[in-house]
Amino acid sequence: MAYEVHVWKLVYHMKRNQASAVKSLDRGLDILQYVAAAERAPSFSRLLADLGIPRSSLFHLLNNLQARGFVVRDAGSDGYRLGPGIAGLTKAAPRPSLRERVLPFLQRLSGELNETCGFYVRAGDAVEVVGSAISTQALSYTMKIGARAPLYAVSPGKAALAALDAEAFRRYLAGVVFVAATPQTIRSKARLRREIETVKATGFAYSHDEFTQGITGIATAVRRHGVFIGAINVAVPSVRFTPQRDAQFREALRVTAQGIADEMAD
Repeated sequence: MAYEVHVWKLVYHMKRNQASAVKSLDRGLDILQYVAAAERAPSFSRLLADLGIPRSSLFHLLNNLQARGFVVRDAGSDGYRLGPGIAGLTKAAPRPSLRERVLPFLQRLSGELNETCGFYVRAGDAVEVVGSAISTQALSYTMKIGARAPLYAVSPGKAALAALDAEAFRRYLAGVVFVAATPQTIRSKARLRREIETVKATGFAYSHDEFTQGITGIATAVRRHGVFIGAINVAVPSVRFTPQRDAQFREALRVTAQGIADEMAD
């Protein structure tokens, strides 16, 4: 029998000593958990021996679970395995939010680099922070969930612009109005066009003190089946942004972006 089943049995027998408000419901859930953890489809006699449910109760519970499609008889062994009803429940369950899905990647990236990082999605002519992990260093940048910045002023925004097709980017340039957040903020359409071409060629976008004085950002796009879904970035005090660390940031961002893309692929 699988190791997981042995562990489950220990937990189950500890739980039996606790008071149960609805014993039949507990027993039904015990059956499902046991069957799910079993390496091979357990027989009626195995369930009877390991779960300690009275024979008559176990018989009726299994019939009820079969009627709802939560368990089925295994043709090869005549034991029990999970049925299609479980898959139906799984599909109906709410999926984790985008923030919940990217947060473990951000925390791992921030821990590896000891810098602040974030995940942004496009929101019209801006990008919005949907998840962040803050550096523990005394001198660090803080990204607030829901904060927005113009596409032209921050690295994730430039990554989003680089993902546009030629016509969509032309329309964006035709309507953009530059507002200087710092003296370094881009205020030239020609310069922005050149930067976006570089982003397309290299896969990485930069913002050097352009939205927050003293902060350099580097970002790369995250795509799901080739479609842009957001951008992940690292925001670093400019005094710590060296060519050596730039190479480290690029590789860490590349690996993290691929990890998020794989997570989103299902």
